[in-house]
Amino acid sequence: MKVTYLIPPVLDGTRDVDRCFGCSYNIYFLPLLPVLSSATILKNEGVTVSIMDFPAQKKNKKAFEAFIKNDDSDFYILYTVFLCQETDLLARAMIREIRPRARFIFAGPQPTFSPEVFLDGEDTFVARSEPEFVIKDIIKVAEANLSLDGVKGLSYYKGSQIINNSPAPLIIDLDQIPISDRRLLEHKPYSNPKLCTKPHTAIMTSRGCFGRCWFCVPNSLSYARELEYKKYYCKKPPPCLYSAERVIEEFSNIARLGFRSVSIIDDEFLWDDERTLQICYGIKGLGLEWSCLARPDKINEKVAKAMADAGCAYVDLGAESFDEDVLKSMRKDLLPQDTQKAVEILKKFHIKIELNVLFGGTPKETEATMKGTFKALKKLNVDYVLFSIANPFPGTDFYYAAKKEGWMCYGDYIPVDPSKNAIIGYPHLSKEKLERFISYAYLAYYLNVRYLLKQLLNVKSIGDLSNKFFTAIKFFIKNFHSHLGH
Repeated sequence: MKVTYLIPPVLDGTRDVDRCFGCSYNIYFLPLLPVLSSATILKNEGVTVSIMDFPAQKKNKKAFEAFIKNDDSDFYILYTVFLCQETDLLARAMIREIRPRARFIFAGPQPTFSPEVFLDGEDTFVARSEPEFVIKDIIKVAEANLSLDGVKGLSYYKGSQIINNSPAPLIIDLDQIPISDRRLLEHKPYSNPKLCTKPHTAIMTSRGCFGRCWFCVPNSLSYARELEYKKYYCKKPPPCLYSAERVIEEFSNIARLGFRSVSIIDDEFLWDDERTLQICYGIKGLGLEWSCLARPDKINEKVAKAMADAGCAYVDLGAESFDEDVLKSMRKDLLPQDTQKAVEILKKFHIKIELNVLFGGTPKETEATMKGTFKALKKLNVDYVLFSIANPFPGTDFYYAAKKEGWMCYGDYIPVDPSKNAIIGYPHLSKEKLERFISYAYLAYYLNVRYLLKQLLNVKSIGDLSNKFFTAIKFFIKNFHSHLGH
């Protein structure tokens, strides 16, 4: 049995998609961890496995077609998020023309949410929710030519109808998942430009989040997990954590392989102080530079000091807004002063900060609340701000409210770049006003003399200056060129 995990080049005329988080387009590439994890399990089962990441390798449609013509895989596995659905379906169509006997497995949040979109023949299967063990079971059953009836978490086409088997149980004990074999991927194309050292990789130390935010799209693996659980149990799944010992073991493995920097892509890394401190003390001597995502209200001085000592270079904080009513309406369970305090603490320990800010995530948002948030941001003067327009992604509570209340400009969700485009509007805050304001926010924040001077003063070396310069160029290409037209 030969299996290839495919990340095709863009085939639908859009742009490279960030499949790790699934809700935006790429300015840099990270290894797709659900694919790496699943591929490792198959490899350990004796399956011949390869991973082809065409966008990261800067390989185009012509290279993709040449690869398929010369490949003889039995299965092609595609991990699909909302923004790349059309590309992945076009990739399957191309493969079918060249290799009509090939079979396909789709995994990820979009196939989990709408398996019927992908199931049009008996050559295709959908592995819903967490993909690792579902994909393994599909491959084993297919290889032995056994019945698919008992494969939990599987959707497939049988005769003229779609069969949705019962859901696979949540993977509660994440430590049973083997450490990903990062040798399956050439890591040279992967980077996080806010971290200075390479080679670079990524890691997940948990799945899910305890937050109640009604707009939230977590990382794509957590989201697939959440969509499936909500469909069958009508509530959010409990988060699951790798043990601190297992996290330290994987970090140690990463260091032994020669990596220098790591992006922790958990939706929330700071679960409790005891676990965080244990991890930080355990990885302190590995010489790794790393980053993570965290809620502002989980930051305290003891944790921040341990993180800094262990090599944490920056933290991505979900602030969303600095208006208390907006935050409450979003169910963020956060106060503006929580973010302000977290910023002060992280600055004290010289950890850089990115703030995520969301415009229009609730009808409580107005032009005045957006201006208030921007004013508060300027005072904080953090290193990076990611401005986004709230897009109601399928499966979120925000999505169902937007459909019910008529906030959708196109009647339903359509794929757009939330750093530029809105698909919602309120009677007092139109789509056009949201788009104009985010244009203003990006230009006013990043082309501010105070901000530019701070970046120059913080340059530590020629290499650091080069890294900042190329990060700014990529960011400008991604965001500013379209905003300048407003």
